[in-house]
Amino acid sequence: MPQLSAYLSFDGNCADAMRFYERVLGGRLEAMIRYADAPPDAAMPVLSSEDAGRIMYARLSLDEQTLLGSDATAGHPYPGKQGVALALVYPTVSDAHRVFEHLAEGGSVTMPLQKTFWAEAYGALIDRYGTRWMLSGGRLSH
Repeated sequence: MPQLSAYLSFDGNCADAMRFYERVLGGRLEAMIRYADAPPDAAMPVLSSEDAGRIMYARLSLDEQTLLGSDATAGHPYPGKQGVALALVYPTVSDAHRVFEHLAEGGSVTMPLQKTFWAEAYGALIDRYGTRWMLSGGRLSH
């Protein structure tokens, strides 16, 4: 079975976002390749000096999962993140709370972390990089 991974697009701040996610989520940043670092035979389009420093490919490993990302270039304008949220499910409320607070720094909370009928704690936010997150911790027994 294939591994399903989220691939996030950014508007020039992919490197900052992926380092932030590495720190907050506890993963390991395994790759961060700029457009300028592509091999000469990679058939890349001509890039502006601004595009050359942007990230072409980033990979963050989170145990058996992977979060991927890249920056948009002038030839492919950044449309923003629309219609998708990343969900993190933690075994404990304290884990969910800790990560929620870090992801919320500089972002906006759309639903505070609170008890729901399906989890001891659930909340939603948009982080400082425009990524939507839904976090839950603990499970209620039914």
